[in-house]
Amino acid sequence: MVDYASDNWLRCWFIGTDPASVALTVPKKLEDWQTAMTTVFRELFRVLRPGGFVAFEVGEVRGGRIKLEEAVLPCGVEVGLEPVLVLINDQKFTKTANGWGVDNNFKGTNTNRVVVFRKAAL
Repeated sequence: MVDYASDNWLRCWFIGTDPASVALTVPKKLEDWQTAMTTVFRELFRVLRPGGFVAFEVGEVRGGRIKLEEAVLPCGVEVGLEPVLVLINDQKFTKTANGWGVDNNFKGTNTNRVVVFRKAAL
């Protein structure tokens, strides 16, 4: 399971923000996550210039049974963004990764998935 607060300490350090002060959205249900992501995409749509792109990274959850790119595509479309592509980087882990408890395509997040949306030009 990803610990986003700990994983983002460096980003927070660069912008002078205490990681503990950042509110994280960690819903248990997929539908609640989609609702939160639709809210995010609504704001991205608002600030994105016409013809601009959003690259949104997601992964797989629940042992790979749920592919979040499939869940996030409708969120972007609902607010008016056009899907451009889904990039899937299927990682092959090394012996070093195995030393950290990562087992090839078995435990944890084994892929990076980037969904690219575009805001239509006027």
